[in-house]
Amino acid sequence: MDAVRIQDIKKTLYAYRNGIIADRLRNAGDCHAVIFGLNIPQLMNIANELGQNLNIARELWNNSASRESRLLAPMLFPCDNMDFAEACKWIESVENVEITDNLCHKLLKKLPFAENLFLKYSSSGHDLLRYAAFRLAMNLLSINADCNRALILNSAKQELEAKCQLTKRLCDEIIEEIELGQQG
Repeated sequence: MDAVRIQDIKKTLYAYRNGIIADRLRNAGDCHAVIFGLNIPQLMNIANELGQNLNIARELWNNSASRESRLLAPMLFPCDNMDFAEACKWIESVENVEITDNLCHKLLKKLPFAENLFLKYSSSGHDLLRYAAFRLAMNLLSINADCNRALILNSAKQELEAKCQLTKRLCDEIIEEIELGQQG
């Protein structure tokens, strides 16, 4: 049954393809072999039509050659089925900032252990994993989640000292968000 649905999803992605956007993404260095050029609202519409489905979400995520598969998977994954170990596997397999942003925004921020994911990856030796941690922290702050803001603030300040270009802007935003919240 899911194999049929995967084929239907691929047909839908193909029907919505935008060659101009796909070419721009390729020229900008997107690492995916298959790029249909869909935007997030289009993918959200597809996700809303499909509904949540654990097996399809996992199959799409495992298709790391396709940009749209990687973007759609977190939208379809039922939050109650994501455990810490699987969340770590997903984070550790992200290939770029776009996939990381979407994963954090559409799935990881909703998990009860999201702050633990931040703690695990905020001091990683890999820039993109630290980026994922701080993106997740920013998402938690944006939904006013119950999290340790002092710890996130201190971690963001430490990260700025590392002078990582990938995380700099995000850490600046986190610091501003927390410090403005402390003033109010």
